[in-house]
Amino acid sequence: MNQTVRRAKAVIFTTVHRGTDDRIFHKEAKTLAKAGHEVVLFGTAPQDSFADGVRIRAVAKASSRLTRLAASFRILRRILDERGDIYHFHDPELIPAGLILRLLGKKVIYDVHEDYPKDILGKPYLPRWLRPLLSAAVRPVESWAAGRMSAVVTATDAIQKRFPGSAVLHNYPILDYLCRSHGGGAAAKSEKPFVLYCGTISPILGALEMVKGAECASQRYPVQLRLLGFFEDEAIRSEILRSVASGTVDYRGIVPMQEVYSNFVGAVAGLVLYHPYPNHIEAMPNKIFECMACGVPLIASDFPLWRKIIYDQGCGLVVNPLDVQEIANAIIYLMEHPEEARKMGERGRELARTKYSWESEEKQLLSLCDALLQKKPKRLTRSATISSAP
Repeated sequence: MNQTVRRAKAVIFTTVHRGTDDRIFHKEAKTLAKAGHEVVLFGTAPQDSFADGVRIRAVAKASSRLTRLAASFRILRRILDERGDIYHFHDPELIPAGLILRLLGKKVIYDVHEDYPKDILGKPYLPRWLRPLLSAAVRPVESWAAGRMSAVVTATDAIQKRFPGSAVLHNYPILDYLCRSHGGGAAAKSEKPFVLYCGTISPILGALEMVKGAECASQRYPVQLRLLGFFEDEAIRSEILRSVASGTVDYRGIVPMQEVYSNFVGAVAGLVLYHPYPNHIEAMPNKIFECMACGVPLIASDFPLWRKIIYDQGCGLVVNPLDVQEIANAIIYLMEHPEEARKMGERGRELARTKYSWESEEKQLLSLCDALLQKKPKRLTRSATISSAP
């Protein structure tokens, strides 16, 4: 951290993500704390806590999507009480809170995880006729509001194109965790060969196709699907647990970040089989780069960007994520060609070490905060822009 910049207080807040979220807590909050700043993080959690230099303030998870906006106003007074130097929020529902903070002259960062207008187009709970209308309405509103924040950061290059003057903080894995828990830690034992998925377990993220693909492959070779993460809803939980009972799935629950990478040891492949919704096509899921960093070959959706990252660089295979037989064939291929699979893993590990790591991204976050801290506070005006609003 630039020694000329005073120690500051960063208030990070979300009403949707967990207080121990990978990007928000393990990457951004801990990076700021390690650099000497005081960090308070509001996120969904059962109780307040303190970890790795970060004070986590518990936020009750919204009971429904309709209550998220109301939650953004309830949290506003709590975050103002913290008297932060920088406020950093992570959900589009919190844009009204962000605008109020700017009206009060606060320095505010909007962290855009997804291309939300595209994300709306793939929401299964919305009527099909409503999705394009709602997407078209959200796009200009979000762009207008983003232009009135002090800064905008995005999770991918594709999202950055929507916000002139924004910075990209890619969701690359933390190599330090990998070295400690994967390189030196004990492997999570498995009686059978296994393929792995880590993250939110959801139908649109390919959960059912993963299970069926593993079931199909297991008719030829004994192979399991190892799942780490939380279920999106009770329906998918019930569906997956039936496969756990049958022995096809080895579900290991929500694993602490420090232990996640030990579960990758010995995996035949990592699965990232997102459905081809508009918001997924140019996404860059952290789990892709986690597999690469752990030296595990990938079986992923055949999207143009993913093909360029995975297949063209020789780090794995790409398939139609809706074709169970194609998924099974990819699993079988890697099991039958272990030397080729090993080389795929080695190429991925080297790319992660040299190109795809959080250690290469955290400098941008610190530089952004330094720049904001050196600017004088300024209240939001009608003509404010990303570049001029501190």
